[in-house]
Amino acid sequence: MKILPAHGADLFVRNLETLGLEVIFGIPGSHDTYLYNSLRKSSIRTVLATSELHAAFMANGYYRNSGKTAALLAIAGPGFTNAITGLTEAFFDSAGMVCIICKPDKLPGSKFQLQKIDEKAMVKTVTKSCLSVAAVSDIAAALPACFELASKGEPGPVLLEVSPGMLGRKGDFTKSEEPAAPQAAPAIDDTAIEEVLRFIRSSRRAVLYLGQGAAAAAHRIAELAELLQAPVLTTTSGRGILPESHPLSLPSDLVDDVGLVNSILASSDCVLALGCKFTHNGAKGFRLEIPEDRLIHVDASPEVPGANYPARLTVTADADLFLDALFRERDSLQQRDTGWESEEIEQQRQALIKSRHKRTFPEPQFRGMNPPTASAFFSSLRHVLPEETVLVTDSGLHQMLARKYFDVTVPRGLIVPADYQSMGFGIPAGIGARLANQERHTVVITGDGGFALCGMELSTAVREKIDMTVILFNDNSMGLIRIHQLNRTGHSHAVKTGRIDYAGFCESLGIHYSKLDNDIHDTVEKSLAGGGVSLIEVVLEDTLDISKASAKGLIRNILKI
Repeated sequence: MKILPAHGADLFVRNLETLGLEVIFGIPGSHDTYLYNSLRKSSIRTVLATSELHAAFMANGYYRNSGKTAALLAIAGPGFTNAITGLTEAFFDSAGMVCIICKPDKLPGSKFQLQKIDEKAMVKTVTKSCLSVAAVSDIAAALPACFELASKGEPGPVLLEVSPGMLGRKGDFTKSEEPAAPQAAPAIDDTAIEEVLRFIRSSRRAVLYLGQGAAAAAHRIAELAELLQAPVLTTTSGRGILPESHPLSLPSDLVDDVGLVNSILASSDCVLALGCKFTHNGAKGFRLEIPEDRLIHVDASPEVPGANYPARLTVTADADLFLDALFRERDSLQQRDTGWESEEIEQQRQALIKSRHKRTFPEPQFRGMNPPTASAFFSSLRHVLPEETVLVTDSGLHQMLARKYFDVTVPRGLIVPADYQSMGFGIPAGIGARLANQERHTVVITGDGGFALCGMELSTAVREKIDMTVILFNDNSMGLIRIHQLNRTGHSHAVKTGRIDYAGFCESLGIHYSKLDNDIHDTVEKSLAGGGVSLIEVVLEDTLDISKASAKGLIRNILKI
């Protein structure tokens, strides 16, 4: 016999379970008592964060490592405002999440009410939509709508306001309040596909340009690239969709000379862009030059194709469905000749790697490494980590170095705060990423500045029994900002973070601590084998390049040039 819910909260949670929600991140408050009581009895894993900001970053990491929408739960007022930066990061990162806030009903005509703010107005520009549930009868329609909005088209955050009064309401709720079936994906325009096929067949020097939206189709990307003999460029978030060890992969993230990328695009006769928005970072600061007459832009959101770069052909479609349609004409594509020579692609590949590894800003040296360079550190790290490892970074100097020197070999293998660059992202996003996929090792790299913002989330990782390695770059400062200051003025100010006893901190939380005093290979290998949460402190020191940058900045500042 079917057991009917006793409260609206029970129906709400039952609908979340039916929709396939596996985990919810947040902090309980006085307005969501019934909801947390229902979650206590459900199959949904509830993760308590140290702040709603970090809960939002966890949901972001969860989505970015799995493509599955996560949920964030907060009370209205301060809980919600704490989460806003996390929602904005998700909006810029195209990370699907549903933010559920429990908002008490307000008395009409009364001013100065407790925690009364207009949440919808505050986030309307950084969420895909804002919905409300005030009655039990609204649940079955509202929840599927939220999750579909968060995941369909361009993924992103959706806000759902819930009335605590509705959650605490008792009643006999029937089967009619089960979630509605999700809508089927819209069919791809056959005419558009035929035009794309005609153009690709006529091309000889095709190039693929991939963004995060193509990650779910990674199993087809290598097949397509090899079929067309097309070199592959990616955005930062698209790295690893084609392994960067693949001979057709052209690693272009953070290249010093964007002209190298533009020359490849100029010498092509067809640029097939899949699942990328051509954002600031994805388009090399908008310095990318893509001839309109050869761009085919495919994206799940109708608002993306042609938005920043006019295109010859645009298709609104999920990358996987688009490739399914394309591969139905596989034979005709296979008969097409290619104008790319493998030697030419390899020359381009090596030129891009050289440009990416060029020192465009002063780099610190790594105490305990031989040689003590960033290149040697990340080369050794790549060697010891299993290929399927997910590397998560915060915002800062460590991220720049990781993007320059770490090769990404699997889709969703590098998770960074891409176009919003929130500090404090790394550790909570790593927690979310690990919970999304227990089969993939998760390694977080953060600076001591980022650690100061989110280090206490390691207590969450311990409590949740998460296996995760954190590598902490410690230069006792906000390193990247310090270098900017030295470059421009010769002085640094308000960037020193101070010395922290990280060993004592780890001991207080029951975290395994080690300091790099030899090759990173052995240290990381022991960390991965030990399980649980571990922190590896890597001490960074100034190099002669940093001293020279300071001197040049000082002269520039004195001469006012």
